[in-house]
This record gives sequence, C-alpha cells and structure tokens, in this order.
Amino acid sequence: MNPARAIAVSLALLAAAHGAQDPGTTLAAGSEGEWKPLIDSLAAKGTVVAPFTEHRFFPFRREPMLLQGVLRISPERGPSLQYTGPDESVLIADSAGLLVKDREGRTREMPSGSRETGAIAALLPIMRFDLGALYPRFVVRAFRSGPDWTFEFTPRDPDVARSLGAISIGGAGSDVRHLEFKRSPSQRVEIEVGDTLTGTPFSPAELKQFFR
Repeated sequence: MNPARAIAVSLALLAAAHGAQDPGTTLAAGSEGEWKPLIDSLAAKGTVVAPFTEHRFFPFRREPMLLQGVLRISPERGPSLQYTGPDESVLIADSAGLLVKDREGRTREMPSGSRETGAIAALLPIMRFDLGALYPRFVVRAFRSGPDWTFEFTPRDPDVARSLGAISIGGAGSDVRHLEFKRSPSQRVEIEVGDTLTGTPFSPAELKQFFR
C-alpha cells in the first residue's frame, strides 16, 4: 500500500471510530448481567463523605459558575451537599423534598414533587443505586471503557425528559467520580467528586447539621 493510500485509510478508520457512538447496555430488572456485581458493590457502600467541585453551565453566561463543598450520603436519609464556596449553604434532599440552609441557619423548603426538586429527588435512588426504584421512571443504560463506567438515566415521560434532562453518574472501580445533570448542551450541572470516605457513621451533630 502506497503512503498516500495508507494515510487515507488511517484517516477513514479514525473518522469511523470517532463517529461511532457506543449505545451502551440497556438494563432491566433481573437482567443486569455482568453489571450486577458493580451495582451491588455501589449499593453496599453505606455512608459517603467526599469533597466535590461543581460547575453550572447556563446559556446566558460565557463561563460556568464554580462551586465547591462536601458531599455526604446517608443510605437512610439521602444526599446532602455542603457548599463551602463561594457562598456557604447546605442542600438536603430527602423523601420530603428539598431543604436549603444558609450560613445563618435560615431555611427554605421546596416540597417533594415540585418541578424544582425533580433532579435532586432523582438523586435519592440514584445515589443508593436502587435501580429497582428507577426502572419504572428511567431508561437506564450502562457504558464501560476499561476500568471506567457510566450509568445514564433518561426519563421515560417525554415531559419530564424535557424539564429534567438526562442524569449520568460515572466512576472507576467502585468509586463515583462524576455526576452530570444535562438539560441541554448549554444548560447542565457537572459535579466532580474527590477521594471518598465510606462506611463511617455520622455523629448526632452531623445528622442534625447536614440532614433532617
């Protein structure tokens, strides 16, 4: 094969590889197959504490908003995000809805079922990896690239899909590293999760401060 033809073939193969999109594996109750050991491992983690960095993308902003804090997850109570910068607050999501505490201790509540709490409410079964509770509401796809994995949750209801968008959670091994809430290419939230501490019970003071 002459050099020019070899280059052309290489470019064609590269373009084909780049253009091919992995459709992933669509999961269903009782047929998780090779994914079940990972799902079981993630579901058995218990309590979670990890630093996070959050980027919020909006169509009317050139640069994303940058926030930082600590993520805590209680299997019984749900996720809690303690924002440490640029402003201090605590966001608590549980079966009752969404509760936000500011640094002075003032609270603002949004009840379960409201549009504003849709993405956060979905975090409850997602962070527990309770796929049985998610299958009726979401199409769940799993993707793998070497040690890295991603679960993508797409609402089955078209109206919910338009307002909520797709949710994905990714990681490596048995560690969660990335969360994304994607309403559109220009409006999304990306959360990068740092080193995780698992299995340590929360103290009564922590439960009072970061959960309800």
